[in-house]
This record gives sequence, C-alpha cells and structure tokens, in this order.
Amino acid sequence: MSAFYLKGVSPPHVTLNQIFAGMMPYMVIVIICMVIMYLWPGMTLWLPNYLYGA
Repeated sequence: MSAFYLKGVSPPHVTLNQIFAGMMPYMVIVIICMVIMYLWPGMTLWLPNYLYGA
C-alpha cells in the first residue's frame, strides 16, 4: 500500500516500477527475517518468556 501512496506524492517522472525496485532489498530482508522466525521461533520468543515466565 505504501508504494501506491509514494506514487501519489512523488514527482511525475518516478514510475511505480522504480518504487518497487527500490523496495525490493528491504522486502528481501523482511522475508528472510520471517523465514528465520518460522524456523527458529525460540529466537523471537525468548524476551516474552524471560519477562513473563514460561
């Protein structure tokens, strides 16, 4: 959704393809982090377990 918002506020010469191309490195990082959290849930749950007890 933010890509379409950025298209609305960007100058006319900026295309939607350029916006998506600029987002891709960050999207890859987010997807890798989601895969790591899926494969190793203890990594993301250690703080709640530490704070609230297991």
